[in-house]
Amino acid sequence: MKPRLLDNAASLTVQQIRTFCAVFELGGYADAARELNQTGTTLWEQIKVLQRIYGTELFQRKGRRIEPTTAGKLLHQQLGPILEAIESSFQLVAEQTQAEPTEVRMVTGVRMMLEELGSPLGKFAKQFPNSQLKLMTADNATAQRMVADAVVDVALLIEPPRDALLDGLSIERLYPIEYLAVFPRSHPLAKRSTIRVADLLHEPLIIGNVNTVGRRLLEQAIFRLGLETQLQPAVETDNSAVTMACVRAGMGVGLIAGRHDGNLTKPLTTRTLSKELGQVHMVSITRAGWAPTQAMRRLLESVKEELAGPL
Repeated sequence: MKPRLLDNAASLTVQQIRTFCAVFELGGYADAARELNQTGTTLWEQIKVLQRIYGTELFQRKGRRIEPTTAGKLLHQQLGPILEAIESSFQLVAEQTQAEPTEVRMVTGVRMMLEELGSPLGKFAKQFPNSQLKLMTADNATAQRMVADAVVDVALLIEPPRDALLDGLSIERLYPIEYLAVFPRSHPLAKRSTIRVADLLHEPLIIGNVNTVGRRLLEQAIFRLGLETQLQPAVETDNSAVTMACVRAGMGVGLIAGRHDGNLTKPLTTRTLSKELGQVHMVSITRAGWAPTQAMRRLLESVKEELAGPL
C-alpha cells in the first residue's frame, strides 16, 4: 500500500465509520443523531473529516433531504461489512472467554419452524446449554429488514430473487425444498400422479399474497407458460403453514414451498410443481461482514447436515 493511502487509512476511526453508515442507512443527520445519541452538528463534522480523507463528496442535498453520491454508495459497500465485523468481534471474544452466555437471535418462517427446525434446535440446546436462544417468525421481506436493522443476527428463509434481497446482506444456501400443490386426499386431483400449473387455475386457490416469493414465481410461470388468466385467489396468506391450515379446512387447493414429507402435509396430498416453478432453497441471510459465533456456526451446520439431502 502506498504511504499516503496508509496515512489516510490510519486517520479513519470506528466512530467516523459508524456515523457514516448511520447517516447513509437512515437517510439524514437528524435520524442518525437520535440513533447514535449525538448532535447533528457533531455528525456533520465527522462526515466532513471523512470527505477530506477520501477527497470527495459523500452526500449531496436534494431539497430538504440528503442523498449519497456515487462515491458514497461505493464507500458504504466497503465500510458496512467492516463495521459489522468489528461489532461482531465482541460476541466472538465473549464467547471464547465465557464472559457471558452466547445469545443467538434468529428469525424464520412459521412452516420451517414447525416442520424442520425442531431437531436441529434440540441438538443445539443440548450442545450449548448456556446459550440464550431468541426465535422469531416473520415473512421474507420483514425478516430481511430485521437482519439489516440488527434486530436479529440471522434469518432462515426461502431464497429470495436477487432483486428482492436488501443491500448489505449476505446469503448462503442451506437445503432444497420444492413448490408443491396441496389438496385434501379426497380431491379429484389426488388421483393424478402429476399435475401442472394450468390444472390449478380452475380451482379455488389458496396462495401467498403479492409480497411472497411463491406468489411472484407463480405469476411469472403463468406468463412464461402462456396461460391467459388473471389470478383470483380464494384465500391469500403470508406463510405456507397458514395455507395448509386453510386446505385442511376445505377452503381450496394450496400452493406452498416445503417438503412432501413434512408434518403439516401428512394429512394432505401433495404434487410437485418444480418442473414449471423451478428449484427453491432455504437459505441463511446475515449482514455482510458479520462474523457468526461458534454457537451460531454450529446451529447452521446442524441444519445443513440434517436437511441438505435429496428430497
